Amino acid sequence: MIKGLGATAVSLLAAVLPVPALSEVGPHALLNVSEELLRAYRAEDAQAFRELLSPPLQVKYPVERLHQILAQCRALTHEIDRFSIPSWGGRRYGFFGVYAELAVLEMILEIDESGRIIHWVITDDVTSGHQPCAVSIF
Repeated sequence: MIKGLGATAVSLLAAVLPVPALSEVGPHALLNVSEELLRAYRAEDAQAFRELLSPPLQVKYPVERLHQILAQCRALTHEIDRFSIPSWGGRRYGFFGVYAELAVLEMILEIDESGRIIHWVITDDVTSGHQPCAVSIF
């Protein structure tokens, strides 16, 4: 009976104790990444941009490919003055305004638990299936 009670107690404790969550990034991580992203973008520095990406994205996007993507982005944005703070989102993702030379655009930025980019897009139409200014694990 005591052995059965011990197993029951362990099962009960396991059921009520919280499951450890993924490590959360700090409250300012997304803003910090967006600022670093803007610096790399303005400098047209594909290598610095690549260093902001998660390891799987670094494999998927070599520097040469990032040069092409950044060139396509510049055709859309020209110079970017600034990003807004996120208008909606959470600690790991946000929707930003992009204040560019010729237009106000939208940016979606998502980071992983270590603060590295897993999804990024700048667009004038978030509903479009074709996004030439994007880097994503999806």
